[in-house]
Amino acid sequence: MDLDVLLHAKFKKLGEAVTDWRQMRDKLKTLADDAKTQLTDRAARADWSGENSKVTRPFIDKTAGEIADMRWQAETIYNMLKDTCAELTGYRDQLQFTIAEADWQHLRVRDTGHGSFRVEPKDGADVSQPTIDGFAEDIRQLLSDATESDHSAKETLVALADLSKYGFTDARYKDRDEAAEALKAGEKAARYAEDPEKAGALDSVLKKYRGDALFAERFATRLGPDGTLEFWVAANDPEHGAGADKSLQKHLSETLALASHSDSPAMNRWENSLVKAGTRTVGDEPGGPTGFQVMSNLMRHGDYDDRFLTEYGTALVAEDKRRSGNGERTAWDDAARFPGLNPGGPDSGADPMTGYMKALANNPAAATDFLNGDDRHPAAPSTKGTKDSNFNYLFNDRTWPHEPGPSGELHTGKNYLAQAIAAGATGVPAGEPAPKDLPPHDEGQAHLFENVVETIGKDNTKLTDNGYMSDSFGKMTGHYLPDAYQVISHDKYGDTWKLYPVSGAQAAPDHLDLKRYLVALGQNPEGYAAVELGQKQYATNLMEYHLDPDLARSDRLSQTDDSPREALHRIATQSGEISGMLAQGRQEAVLGEAGEKDDSFTHALAQSKNLVSGAVGTGIGVGASLITSPAGGAAASGAATTASSMVLEEIFQANEDANKEKAGYISGGKWTDSLDDHAGILQKAAILASERHGGRYRDDVADWVADGVSDGYGRAGNDFDKPED
Repeated sequence: MDLDVLLHAKFKKLGEAVTDWRQMRDKLKTLADDAKTQLTDRAARADWSGENSKVTRPFIDKTAGEIADMRWQAETIYNMLKDTCAELTGYRDQLQFTIAEADWQHLRVRDTGHGSFRVEPKDGADVSQPTIDGFAEDIRQLLSDATESDHSAKETLVALADLSKYGFTDARYKDRDEAAEALKAGEKAARYAEDPEKAGALDSVLKKYRGDALFAERFATRLGPDGTLEFWVAANDPEHGAGADKSLQKHLSETLALASHSDSPAMNRWENSLVKAGTRTVGDEPGGPTGFQVMSNLMRHGDYDDRFLTEYGTALVAEDKRRSGNGERTAWDDAARFPGLNPGGPDSGADPMTGYMKALANNPAAATDFLNGDDRHPAAPSTKGTKDSNFNYLFNDRTWPHEPGPSGELHTGKNYLAQAIAAGATGVPAGEPAPKDLPPHDEGQAHLFENVVETIGKDNTKLTDNGYMSDSFGKMTGHYLPDAYQVISHDKYGDTWKLYPVSGAQAAPDHLDLKRYLVALGQNPEGYAAVELGQKQYATNLMEYHLDPDLARSDRLSQTDDSPREALHRIATQSGEISGMLAQGRQEAVLGEAGEKDDSFTHALAQSKNLVSGAVGTGIGVGASLITSPAGGAAASGAATTASSMVLEEIFQANEDANKEKAGYISGGKWTDSLDDHAGILQKAAILASERHGGRYRDDVADWVADGVSDGYGRAGNDFDKPED
């Protein structure tokens, strides 16, 4: 910075900008608070249906989120400008004071251009050289500090703006120095990554700046796509690297995932180049791993950007098909050659599809689009998957590589595929609880669920031979209980929608496919437990809702203007039918060739207690987190009903008692025992619900429910050969 520029600087406009941004920050804070209370909170309590649930609700949530990001970005910009204005004003004042002091010492300070200046005696005054040098050094340091302040302000503001090209970022920094330090740390970390022996130091820095968007973008772009891939190979080379571990893998993956959300030109180039590098061998040694094999192991943690994930996956599937002859043979039999790519385990990491499936499981939106799309382009949210879809290729056509583990065959890739499918169909990342404000299903999610049901309904071995997928599919199915109840009601033109309203897009698989799918799901203990517990809670919540005497007449079934009998009978019928199908699957597993032990089902029910108990307080059962109605009732209030809480506790207690007797909750998994148990549970739920609303129908509800459950179990066996006791 030139001396005269700083000496005569007028910071009035910069000061006005600081004031403007302070006012903007305050206004946006008020707007963000109003958006939450007036938009988001009201929308969460509203009864959404039809196009409103598909368009308006998501639009409100997105708008409120953008306003919140605007508020935080304004806060950060204000902090940066305020710091910069204060610093530059201070440097100018110090420079003026220093020059005035030099003048008092008979020294003249002149700007000589291009950042240089001279300090010399005035009119032949006798001034010692040390005095001249001291003033020169002080002025030089002031100009250097001012230049650094000005440069840092520009760099951090540009970097912040580049994080989001069209919208806003939620990155927050208390001052400019904090943001500048993040950028410097990113460059330092990139230098560490140039030396595999500094893997430990790199991990420490990545952990320290976890969640810092500016740091992540600067680290990734300074290291570059090739540098990223080469580092991971070298770090896992026992002869040269210090030995990468699962901690470094996790923190590096999370950092790159965060960086992928940046819209900076440098990051866009990074992403494009990395996808192109996927088919090439990493490093100079022939026969090494490809870019896809390396990068996919850095995608197992964190939430990567949707667009990047779908573009990466589209290229990966195309290469996978080329190598495998469209899935007829395995494409990546390199487990023995590249044992260190995935230190976090359990698989070797040689199959790039495995790590990529885990990335999709962490990002539901990308999973929906990718699985409904094909190897040429991602699907639009409303596009239904076809026989050429990525779902069909990965679930039906692809030959997944065999990889032995310490206790037998590993199925990590297909297990992650199931997690990705469940995430894509529900909108909930694998392993995370469903949030209370989870949006309704969109058409892409509903189509994906339909494809799963149709595929397994046509060939149940797709699931029964891969039982490890059932826990994910069981949780997924719980999200579609209202849809399933409607399908098995066979009421195309009636008023069943009042009993089981669906918010958002409705999944409507063929009813016979759905039945076969549920029987297959019931053959696995985890799948059985997830759906059985979820649907019991759903049915209980529904009964309590329809027993409410204050329920508006417009929300009642036409047959129930004077009595809830028909409503409870139909709810119990559909619940009984689903329970009957699951019970049939359980019995087939226990008595069939597989010889599944019945106590494994008892154990699965017990293991589900933690999952359900933690959700009961919010009205969410196992997988039943989309019970947003009926008509704003049942579990939509955000609190579990008294009846459903007590019913679930009774199930767990009965299961625990039965387990002690080594009998199992449903003794031997037999059909009639299952019917009796289910009827008893729903009868007690109906009585509790009736008592909560004054007990008007207390003496009748048990009979209504018993008849319905019996009818439902009868219907469950109509399309199959009912198993013998």
